Amino acid sequence: MRVIIIGAGIGGMTAAIALRRRRIDVEVYERAAALTEVGAGVSLWPNALKALYQLGMKQRLDALSFVAEAGALRSAEGVVLSRTSAQEFASRFGLAVTVFHRAELLDALLNEALGIPIHLSHELEDVEQDAGGVTVQFSNGARSRGDVIVGADGLRSTVRSHLGVPGVLRYAGYTAWRGIVGFETAGLMAGETLGCGQRFGLVPITRNRVYWYATDNVAEGGCEPAAAAKARLMAMFERWHPPIARVIAATDTAAILRNDIFDRDPAEWWGTGRVTLLGDAAHPMTPNLGQGACQAIEDALVLADSIAEEGGERSLRRYEAARIRRTASVVKASRRVGRFLQIRTPALCRVRDLALRLMPPAMSYRSLAPVIGYENHLREGSSRQTGK
Repeated sequence: MRVIIIGAGIGGMTAAIALRRRRIDVEVYERAAALTEVGAGVSLWPNALKALYQLGMKQRLDALSFVAEAGALRSAEGVVLSRTSAQEFASRFGLAVTVFHRAELLDALLNEALGIPIHLSHELEDVEQDAGGVTVQFSNGARSRGDVIVGADGLRSTVRSHLGVPGVLRYAGYTAWRGIVGFETAGLMAGETLGCGQRFGLVPITRNRVYWYATDNVAEGGCEPAAAAKARLMAMFERWHPPIARVIAATDTAAILRNDIFDRDPAEWWGTGRVTLLGDAAHPMTPNLGQGACQAIEDALVLADSIAEEGGERSLRRYEAARIRRTASVVKASRRVGRFLQIRTPALCRVRDLALRLMPPAMSYRSLAPVIGYENHLREGSSRQTGK
């Protein structure tokens, strides 16, 4: 059995590692000329961390991770609307939410994947299937043949386009700016601050650095020079509670990223024949629940288990059956949360903030349980695959 993975991001590399641990031959093809990630943070919730720990990565990840002792949702004036604690999270779900520099997480995966062939500067052009296998053609003239193709090539997946999987990109109605800055993290509370149509997140990471993000309800497709972006953010958040303005001011202008936020309506199928999808290629979602990378990591382990157990086309359909319903629910939940948090009308913002202040903490944790219940979903998927 030989598996070809298109895309060397977090999902693709996790799948490669999981497949190799099951003694399955795997190669990875990536269109970029170098394996780099954007200068932003990524949160791994207990569902994803438990999955990566199953791959033997606990020691490697713990050296790179940061766990904030407490987190909060706040108003622009700094009033705490709701609060969480790492201790309570770990008590309920086994682990706390852990934050990484995205590039450092990818480096950890690449180090774990040493020995797996990774081919750079290979942009996919075509996929051809026949009774004996599947062949991929790249724009540089290279070709490769395998038993299974996994499209882990992101939001605008070429593999998805070749398959004709339905679901157009849907703009969420807001854009996001992100950055990482050296900043004193002692005493800094992690979390998100809510305005009307705007949000600001502060997330401490290792080595006295802060990952931050900001959102605003604006038209799709906007852009500006880096200096203008920083000036815009300073003006937007200058009256919000400390240390938001200082964090923006301290950030290197060139390090500020801007991206419109997209998802797709969940599809009822992800593949045909010997080809399937994984991660954002299959189920892109908004970042409101912090589950984009987490769901890709879940996909990777379920896919590897399915292929190891049976191989061939049936294993891909069983993987999809185990994952489509779960990921669809997370896509929809993340979309709902985004709409709720991006409310623009001041009167509705006041109602939202009051509702958050009145919500019992136990209710918040219960609402998260279906999203981060990775072990239960993995067990359910395995049961379907074995017929038990």
